[in-house]
Amino acid sequence: MTPTIADCLEQRYLRPVFQPIGSLATGDILGYEALIRGPVGTPLENPVALFAEAARAGALVRMERLAARTAIAAFMQARLPGKLFLNYSADSLRDIEDTREDVRNFLQRVDMPSDRIVLELTEQAPLGPLESLTKAVFSIRARGAQFALDDYGTGHANLGQWIAMKPDYVKIARVVIDGIATSTFQLEAVRALCKLAKLSGTKLVAEGIERVDDLLVCRELGIDYAQGYLLARPAEVPALTLSEEALRALRAAP
Repeated sequence: MTPTIADCLEQRYLRPVFQPIGSLATGDILGYEALIRGPVGTPLENPVALFAEAARAGALVRMERLAARTAIAAFMQARLPGKLFLNYSADSLRDIEDTREDVRNFLQRVDMPSDRIVLELTEQAPLGPLESLTKAVFSIRARGAQFALDDYGTGHANLGQWIAMKPDYVKIARVVIDGIATSTFQLEAVRALCKLAKLSGTKLVAEGIERVDDLLVCRELGIDYAQGYLLARPAEVPALTLSEEALRALRAAP
């Protein structure tokens, strides 16, 4: 029998896995993105299904709050290095601001410095008013956390958000990155993003890298970081270095 969203929240049936994000310049690990899995062996184990069902049940903010706290606790318990990237919908970012004292107390209990957290704005739900979202993001960043636009090039992620919220990181969607080594159009599109990032002081993360040739093109363009199966797969106990294949390619590149 598939657990309900209420069961998942009450019984905390969530399991975090972590995927490394690596520097294309050095091969070092910047940090990890936390990815959530639901009850094992059920349709809700898939995170897309889990959060979609939570949204239908009117419990998306509660589910994302539990997911983030579960991931933070596991990250600290595993003593993983670097930053922790956490996925949030717009309403959940507003909730962080509205419950900031409770958030501060939780981070103190688990001994998690806020400057090790990067909040990623996802496409889980509509953004709502950009003004209130921007206000919440700026307030959260003033307390030490950083901010990222996720899946740039798809869904709601757009240049207007980049201008308004001035993210620390922009994560370029896999659909834009995958095959860039053989697509002049994708190459020029990403080259333009690199120019915008340099002007705005934003770091870029190439998502979904699975091939060495795409990895090397991203490095040649000046993209700062990358994430994908070529570098390392998500795992409950993740790698502390990038894969040998990725490191070998980065070290051999001129």
